[in-house]
Amino acid sequence: MEFTFTKIERLCSKTAIDDLFANGKSKTQFPFKLIYKLSEFESPFPVRAMFVVPKKKYKRANKRNAIKRRMREVYRLHKHSLYETLKTQKLDVMFICLSNEELEYSTIEKSMLQLMEALGKMEFLVTGK
Repeated sequence: MEFTFTKIERLCSKTAIDDLFANGKSKTQFPFKLIYKLSEFESPFPVRAMFVVPKKKYKRANKRNAIKRRMREVYRLHKHSLYETLKTQKLDVMFICLSNEELEYSTIEKSMLQLMEALGKMEFLVTGK
């Protein structure tokens, strides 16, 4: 089991991001919001992920980058349980930080794990719709 987060696992395509914002569903678990959408992309990985920390909430780039780094680390370490649940489904996901104060790793880990667990239990994964 490899704990990596490679370029092809990242959501980078402008059209895919716009489509995710326009047609995606969301779930909130403070201090994060998860936007997700079933997708049709060619990849050996079932999920493409993106992490967003708004400039409006964190003016300093070093603070934004630190939070994004922690978010990516949590995702990287715990994505395998999500991958096992998804099997053949393909998803685009975006984690958006909603908090105004700098977050500790433990806080980030707790709420992101709850969101990832909820994503694994979504009804479209079972029905395939």
